[in-house]
Amino acid sequence: MSFGRNIASRNAVNRILRLGSVLATLGLVADAAHAQVRVDFKGKTVTIIASFEAGGPYDFYSRLIARHIGSHLPGSPNVVVQNMPGAGGLRGANYLFNVAARDGTVLGVVSQTVAVGQVLATTPGIQYDARRFTWIGRINSNVEVHHTWHTSGIRSIEDAKKREVILAGTGPTSSSVVMPRLMNELIGTRFKVVTGFQGPTSAQLAFERGEVEGIVKPWSSIKTSTPDWLRDKKINLIVQHTQMRHPELQDVPTIVELGRDEAQRQIFALFAGGAALGTALLAPPGVPERTAAALRAAFDAAMRDPALLDEVRRGGTDIDPMSGIELHKVVDGTFNIQPDVLERARKLSP
Repeated sequence: MSFGRNIASRNAVNRILRLGSVLATLGLVADAAHAQVRVDFKGKTVTIIASFEAGGPYDFYSRLIARHIGSHLPGSPNVVVQNMPGAGGLRGANYLFNVAARDGTVLGVVSQTVAVGQVLATTPGIQYDARRFTWIGRINSNVEVHHTWHTSGIRSIEDAKKREVILAGTGPTSSSVVMPRLMNELIGTRFKVVTGFQGPTSAQLAFERGEVEGIVKPWSSIKTSTPDWLRDKKINLIVQHTQMRHPELQDVPTIVELGRDEAQRQIFALFAGGAALGTALLAPPGVPERTAAALRAAFDAAMRDPALLDEVRRGGTDIDPMSGIELHKVVDGTFNIQPDVLERARKLSP
C-alpha cells in the first residue's frame, strides 16, 4: 500500500510540474504577444488643438511642432492644427480634458496659466485638472512682456502709477488681464484693462490702431514678428512676467522684483509661474502609457530634428525644450504653495 501511495504521490507531483510548465509557456507566449503590440499611427491624422486664434504665439508653436513631430511618430501620420480660441484658452483646455479622444490622435497647446488658474480657483468655467493632463513636452518657455507704444509716454512701471493706462486683455485667466490687475492692487499702478479680445493677434491690432496703449506678448514673438518695433524703438518694454530676468532682457524688471515685501514677491512669483510652463504640448488624461511614451519620444526627437532646428535658426525663433516628465513636475509644483499666501492671492484674483 505504501508503494502504491508513493507512485500516486509522484504522479500527482509530475502532473503539477507539467501544469506549471504549460502555464509558464503560456505566460511567455502572452508576454511575447504583448511585447509585439506597438503604438501605430499609420493612416491616422493627429490633430493639435491650438487654444488661441491663428497668428499668435501659441498658434505659431503649435504649427512648428506639427510640421516635425509626425515623422517621428510610429506610422508617420499626418499632423494638422485646429484653432479653438475662446476665454483665454479655457475653451480649448476644457475640450481637451473632457471631450477629445484619448488615443493619442488629439493633442493640444493651452494657456501657460492653465495650472495657476486652477490653483487660484477664482475663475468660473474651469473644467479640468492640470495635473491629470498627459504632458508631452515644452516647446518654449514663455516670458511675456508688457509693452507700450512709444508715443504713450509710459516708459516704466513708475509712469503707470501716475495716470491711467489702457491695456488690451484676452481671457479672464490670461496674464494680460491678471497681471495688470494684480499690480494695481499691490503696488499702485493705474492700468485699465479692456477685456474681450480673442487673443494676442486681435489685441495687437487694437494696439497698432491706437485703441489701447499697451499689450502683453511673449518676448520670442515680439522680436520675431515685430523686430522693427525694437529696432526703431517704437515700443517701451516695462515689465516681464517671470521670476528671473530673461538673458536678453536684463534692463527690464521682473514682476517679482516689483513686490514691496516678501509676501508680495511670493504672490507675484505664483502668478509668474506660468512662464516655466510656457508653450507646451499635452494630450488628454487617460492616454495609454505606451501611447504617451511614444508621443513623448516623438516630441523629444522632433525638438532635436535638424530640420526643426534649421527652421528655428532661419526664423530667429526661440525654443527651450523640456521633457514631458519634467514638465509634469512643474505643473505639480504650482500646487505647492503656503496656504496663507494662496488665500491672499485668491483675494487679489479677478
